[in-house]
Amino acid sequence: MSTIEEGESSRFRNQDNLLARHIFSKYNPLSRSEPIAPKHCIFRLPQRFMKINDVPLKPQVVAIGPYCSERYGQLQKMEDVKMQCLYYFLNVTQADLVECLRQIRPHEEEIIGCYSEINNHNTDELLQMMIVDGFFILYVLLYHEKFVHLDDNPLYRLERVILPKIYTDLLLLENQIPFWVLDKLYEICNFNTSISMSLSDLITGAISAMLQIPSSINKPPQKCLHLLHFVRSICISSDHHNEYGERYYVPFSRIPCVTKLRGVGIKVNRHKEDNLLGVKLNGGVIEMPKLTLNNAMCSFLVNCVAFEQCHNCSMHFSIYATFLEGLVNTVQDAEYLSDHRVIENFFGTNAEVVRFIKDLGKDLNIHLAEEEFYLFELFEDVAKYYQKRLHWANWQWTNFKREYFGKPWLLISAFVGILFFILTFLQTYYTIYAYKHPPRSGGIN
Repeated sequence: MSTIEEGESSRFRNQDNLLARHIFSKYNPLSRSEPIAPKHCIFRLPQRFMKINDVPLKPQVVAIGPYCSERYGQLQKMEDVKMQCLYYFLNVTQADLVECLRQIRPHEEEIIGCYSEINNHNTDELLQMMIVDGFFILYVLLYHEKFVHLDDNPLYRLERVILPKIYTDLLLLENQIPFWVLDKLYEICNFNTSISMSLSDLITGAISAMLQIPSSINKPPQKCLHLLHFVRSICISSDHHNEYGERYYVPFSRIPCVTKLRGVGIKVNRHKEDNLLGVKLNGGVIEMPKLTLNNAMCSFLVNCVAFEQCHNCSMHFSIYATFLEGLVNTVQDAEYLSDHRVIENFFGTNAEVVRFIKDLGKDLNIHLAEEEFYLFELFEDVAKYYQKRLHWANWQWTNFKREYFGKPWLLISAFVGILFFILTFLQTYYTIYAYKHPPRSGGIN
């Protein structure tokens, strides 16, 4: 190694030591690989999604990454908790903070490239954010799996109040850090040998408890971009995992609403399958897994759709949102799905459910090859089945009008026949009733 290279290496080593001390100084007791994420995979939430009411789309409790710079109130309080978690984490694992910085620093440009908007960044502040936020995310995941002891645990007293909101915040599109940073920190701490659990299993176990995601379903892709991308990916069946491909518009038929479907004899039933996106057409029945609508799930759906609209990837959640938007058009549609336990509503009134679904699926850009449109066959089959039944119903009504309204005497005779049948039925009923229940004879003794 040349003298110049040695000097440069020594300068970075000293800089990392100084930054490590600076991070530790934020907590009073502490005063005594190659990245794989392609560019621009973490975006600000598009403005049109911000108009969706009553859904948490901004950090409520904890801010992650560089987008949420104004951290006040509860967000500022959690900055102190983050530092407590970092201290506890490093103290328990004996991880070397300087080594963590040394592993992350060479990839500064890759980190910056992941964000669609990041200006006037400070290198040390960005690295500090990656380390502190990354360790906090790992801490929360380990805490859920009971690998963190309760003694002096910074989250223990806050668990029931804020932990569910923390999980919701960790799956916001704006609230992400590159996944490879988490992976690198997890590797440095050598958790694979100490707890015999991969990072993928750790995330799946923690997040599946909050969302409608079975812990044993789909494997995540080898190249995860961030935590939201990871969780979104395990919801997608491996049969439909075409992440990247050339996009072009494929015309498709919209799904009629529940009321119209029922009008031609097509039912919508709950399916036992756990996979949220596993919608099927079985004969004349649309079968779909239960959709639990609460704040966490609604926020997750919005952020998955927003990610797909911003990034070059498959569009499973956008297609699912389009399916729901067609299916639910009125309060009666939402009420029917709730009554049949297809939708489990913890979100609000049926009118609020309709408004959320319509806002979620409104004006989405779906440009995909036919083989990447995972519900293409269902959309087409439902449209054909619907038109066939609708044509049959119209044909029956046309024949009825032609036969009876075109010949008044047939209509009159049909009416007389129906009336005669009703009177005969009533006479028979009362005859049997009188026989079974004769009047009681009585008198005065």
